[in-house]
Amino acid sequence: MVTKKKKQIGVIGAGAWGTALSNIIAKKQNVLLWAKEQNVAENINKKHENKKFLPHIKLSKKISCTTEISDLSSCEILFLVSPVQYLSSVLSKLKDHIENNTIFICCSKGLEMSSLRLPSQIVSSVFPKNKIAIISGPNFASEIAQGLPAATVVSSKNDDVSSEIAELIKSPTLRPYLSNDIIGTQIAGALKNIYAIASGIVVGKKFGDNAVASIISRSFAEISIVGKSMGAKRSTLSGLSGMGDLFLTCSSKESRNFSLGIDLAKGKTLSEIMQKKLSVAEGAFTVRALKKLAAEQKLDLPLNEAVYRVLYRKKNIDSTIQELLNRPLTKE
Repeated sequence: MVTKKKKQIGVIGAGAWGTALSNIIAKKQNVLLWAKEQNVAENINKKHENKKFLPHIKLSKKISCTTEISDLSSCEILFLVSPVQYLSSVLSKLKDHIENNTIFICCSKGLEMSSLRLPSQIVSSVFPKNKIAIISGPNFASEIAQGLPAATVVSSKNDDVSSEIAELIKSPTLRPYLSNDIIGTQIAGALKNIYAIASGIVVGKKFGDNAVASIISRSFAEISIVGKSMGAKRSTLSGLSGMGDLFLTCSSKESRNFSLGIDLAKGKTLSEIMQKKLSVAEGAFTVRALKKLAAEQKLDLPLNEAVYRVLYRKKNIDSTIQELLNRPLTKE
């Protein structure tokens, strides 16, 4: 029997999620992880821990960490876990070094502000001949790293690719589901961060569970509007990478975006909050991209507009909420 050669695996981004994914994959084979910070790389290589972004989790010795992005040029499977706003610049450094057979897996969530592109579209613009997959779902990195039960979605236009990646990340506690709707798989993951800010504001203001439930359901309505405009499947938006991810992010203080909303409700400014954040609250960027997209496609997204005004026009939260409640009556 001929043993199939294992492909070289690289992970770009040594934040909490990139580190957690690396640790899952390392149960099966070696992983090369790229970190921007020298101290993070040294901590992982010498102490097998990412103290900065994923503390108290013992990492596999099969994970090697580098700060040289070119070291990943020979990898045949690359997991992209850098924040979406930096993805283009990271990929440009690899543009002349990656083979056409390398598979890219997009694991970050958001819309690029400058181009309004989803992660898969950013990859395609730099590497048009390479196959792409998406990993998205209600997945907090810390819980995945602790081995707590979770499910996620692996999406690709190529069924063999999605199956291969699902086999690579599945574990006794992480169950992947397959999809071929790569646009739908990414949309809710990108937009839910905006609505987690809105939900955090409502919780921070102590407006009650009714208000939280209303925010989440109306957030899903806006996500569905955007999804329809981009050709997403309704069933995808209703699944793990859609409603599942939205509900998780809008209801837990583990979410950076939800916590940002709570801080806003306490009267803190966006700049004050962001200065103290260790990791990027992607919703603060995505809200600007979605406002631009809504204007271009003439989409009515009042919740997104409200979050934008609070973040970037310093609009009073109480008056913003009152304006939302006083909007003209419409059908659901």
